[in-house]
Amino acid sequence: MSIVVIVYTLIVSLATMELIRGVAAARRTRPPHRARPPLDAEHGVFVRGTLEAAFLSGGPARAADALIAGLHEDGRLVIAGPGVVGISGRTARNAGEQAVINAHTAAPNGALHWLRAAVMRSAPVQETGEALARRGLVVRPGRQRKWRRWAGVQVFLSVPGFVVAAMLTLALPFDSVLGEPSSPDLPLDDLLALLPAGVFGLVSGMICLAVTSKQSTVAGRYALREYVASARHLTGAAHLVATRGLPAAHPDLRAHLAAASRVRGRPVPATGPHPIPYQDPSPWNPSSGGGGTPVWCGSGGGNDGGGSSCGGGGSSCGGGSSCGGGSSCGSSSSCGSSSSCGSSSSCGGGSS
Repeated sequence: MSIVVIVYTLIVSLATMELIRGVAAARRTRPPHRARPPLDAEHGVFVRGTLEAAFLSGGPARAADALIAGLHEDGRLVIAGPGVVGISGRTARNAGEQAVINAHTAAPNGALHWLRAAVMRSAPVQETGEALARRGLVVRPGRQRKWRRWAGVQVFLSVPGFVVAAMLTLALPFDSVLGEPSSPDLPLDDLLALLPAGVFGLVSGMICLAVTSKQSTVAGRYALREYVASARHLTGAAHLVATRGLPAAHPDLRAHLAAASRVRGRPVPATGPHPIPYQDPSPWNPSSGGGGTPVWCGSGGGNDGGGSSCGGGGSSCGGGSSCGGGSSCGSSSSCGSSSSCGSSSSCGGGSS
């Protein structure tokens, strides 16, 4: 067996085992010595209403879409032009709707993509992610970032790495560490010996990449399924968008949100004094004690509930994956900086 085969197999195996270990640790929501609690409401495996369902389905992006759809349904938010909205009523039924009204009040203009990105980064939406994380329904953004990049690099280098190893094997066909006599079949045998490690590294990297692109946990998916099953009688626009994504939105609003999802760029803070009637003092960012950079933004990718980036473009809009509305992430990813998103994502009907 060639020394190249041994070194290649060892490198791929060690890298893959460390990747799997890291992904498992990053997605763990409880201490390793503690047994997994039962999937029931007593252990926090439940969804508290539309906003949490939206966040589990698609992160901050889906939450913003659901809030905007709810305001649009009863006429408080109106389409004033292509990509521009206005708010005619200033009465909010909950903190999430108040966040939309506040964002529109503070906005430099009525651009829907700006409004959507600002809502994703608002305290009520960010607090929703924290509440779900405390109950083990989603993984906090940032924990998986390193391993997602690692998995992506491993997948990207799998084919070139195999080709390089094969070329070295052919260039040194008789470099056998066992001192075996030369044989015309030895290069072919060594090439075949490279295949298991190459396939193992590629497949493992792809699986880890898929897993780290999602934010919701097994408990989160279960809770979302239970909520959807128990709320079949609800027909409001906010609920439908929260559980099904942008395809369930009103056609007029859906078209504008889809267009806004393709706008990229971080929302620019408004200039000048603007009244902000709603101020929630609760610490939605535990690392800063409230305020500061949104925790559930900037995780870097994720098509599924819980977090990718609150801003940047968007693409697919559908039940439980990718993005949909205005400027930032759309349906399935969490949010990070400005206007759109992908995964995760975030996170689609709660996939993990």
